[in-house]
Amino acid sequence: MSRLARWARLPRNPTAAFVVIAAVSVIALVWLGTRLLRQDRELEAQRLLEKRESAADRVVAALDRVLSADERSLLSRPGTAPHPGRNGLVLVVADAGTVEVIPQAGLPYYPVAPPPPEADARLYRAATTSEFQDRDFGRAVEVLRSLSASPDPVVRAGAELRLARNLRKAGRPEAALRVYADLADVGDAALAGVPADLVARRARCALLEEMGRREPLATEARALHEDLKAGRWRLERDTYRYYAGEVRRWFETDPAETSEGEALAAAVDWLWRSWRSNDTVEPGSAGRRSLVHEGTSTTVAWHASNEHLTAFAAGPSYQRAEWLEPVISAAEQLGVRIALVDARGNPVHGHRSRGGSPESVRIAATTGLPWTVAVANADIEAERGQFAQRRRLMMVGLAALALLVVAGSFLMGRAVSRELAVARLQSDFVSAVSHEFRTPLTSLRQFTEMLVENDDLSAETRRRYYGAQARATGRLSRLVESLLDFGRMEAGARPYRLEPLDAAELARTVVEEFRQEGAQRDFTIECDAPAGATVSADREALSQALWNLIDNAVKYSGSSRTVRVEVVPGREVALRVQDQGPGIPAAERKQVFRKFARGSAAREGDVKGTGIGLAMVRHIVEAHGGRVTVDSELGAGATFTILLPAGG
Repeated sequence: MSRLARWARLPRNPTAAFVVIAAVSVIALVWLGTRLLRQDRELEAQRLLEKRESAADRVVAALDRVLSADERSLLSRPGTAPHPGRNGLVLVVADAGTVEVIPQAGLPYYPVAPPPPEADARLYRAATTSEFQDRDFGRAVEVLRSLSASPDPVVRAGAELRLARNLRKAGRPEAALRVYADLADVGDAALAGVPADLVARRARCALLEEMGRREPLATEARALHEDLKAGRWRLERDTYRYYAGEVRRWFETDPAETSEGEALAAAVDWLWRSWRSNDTVEPGSAGRRSLVHEGTSTTVAWHASNEHLTAFAAGPSYQRAEWLEPVISAAEQLGVRIALVDARGNPVHGHRSRGGSPESVRIAATTGLPWTVAVANADIEAERGQFAQRRRLMMVGLAALALLVVAGSFLMGRAVSRELAVARLQSDFVSAVSHEFRTPLTSLRQFTEMLVENDDLSAETRRRYYGAQARATGRLSRLVESLLDFGRMEAGARPYRLEPLDAAELARTVVEEFRQEGAQRDFTIECDAPAGATVSADREALSQALWNLIDNAVKYSGSSRTVRVEVVPGREVALRVQDQGPGIPAAERKQVFRKFARGSAAREGDVKGTGIGLAMVRHIVEAHGGRVTVDSELGAGATFTILLPAGG
């Protein structure tokens, strides 16, 4: 046999072969599942990345679009741009010596602040001499009172400031407070380059502090602080910071927050100084930048030349209302969240992801925006949960497929094993039937040859030979009839003519007929069949069933030569056949009634038979509405019982 033929032939144990096939299939499915899971995780990361990248590009485009629109509308015509008219936005138009901010009021301080008009100090020379040289505060007060009545507000402002100071030195603080109050109402006038009313209000707060009057001090200091933040006076940066610092000392709690106006003022100041120093805002340049002043973000954009600077500064309220809210809303619809940071990494909007959460980043130097844009998935756990759910479904499907493969392989292996077992049983059946046929045929042939070849045989010898031939013929006839009957039973075509029968009489008749054959084999058939047990049965079929049980008992009796037959009346009539053979193992008791099945005792004792006798018994008894049972112990024989309903 070639190697290919040996490889291709069926294995001796097909179940093991199917187990191997199932194991290989399951391993292949596990490998495939592992690859699918890895590919799905890669697909998950890729899709999340594509979503972030696409959203980042859209966010950058949207932000550039709104910024460009404002630049076109506000910076297109330097020096002639309209009033912005929006909260949190100021327009800056500057030349070499002046800075114009639109709207004109609203910033706490400016890069350049022209001083209000101020009186000539020589008008107050006599009062100054009395105050500082003569230490005659009363004389100084008299001189200054006449000057404080001047119709010129500039002269009056200088006189009232000096008057209040001398009243304080003279120990008249209440009078000084009243003078400071009058000075606060003076209009456009300056004292040492500072608006007179600002100087008066600051001096009044200082005097209230000296007098220990905390409540009015807090009230006036808060009002002064609000006016400073609101940009009531056009101040330079250093002046504003000095007065703001002084005022903050007088609060009962420190107002450390930075106003949007202060942030815008810082942005305008940065624009002016950067342009004048050719640092960042260079002549002939245009650009954008994000600035953060004490935690408050502003954005500036400019067009600069050698002679003119046109720019705008947008505070947090304007940025959110005009730029960010539409973009944030669109980002939420895309399922992402955005964060903006300036060049120094200070947050402008939102916060960067922590803990290694993936982001798509667009750097300001690349996009031309004033911020670095970071885009992250809004709810990455939920999105990953969707992919995880899909992977779970995939694994359930693969598990179901693996289970199907295992179950299919098991069922196929079992079916093939059963078919092979049936094939082996059929082969054994053919062999057994051939042997059963061969024995009587051999007898017929031998006795026929002896009769033909010996003409001088005595009548007694011939009669004995003819009897042997008759027995062989009868045996062949019974064998053929049993095979035909079994075939009809399997096909459901065996007819039964039911009639009332005396089970005891039928048992005695079958036993009597069998005794002749049993006597030839030196067997004793005992029969205990009391009258009165009536059943409805087909005589021929029931006789055949009982005959098969007796024949089976004779075959498996071993060294014992006694078989006992009993008929027991009752609600169910029992026909028992008992032998004293080796018995039937418990594992084989349910199998002995299957067709072609033969027990271990038949193989070990080389008992000949077709393997259909007990199967025929089961068919016949069940067709009569009864049942057949077996009781056995190893080494103690076996008892087969036919149970039929009583009555005719």
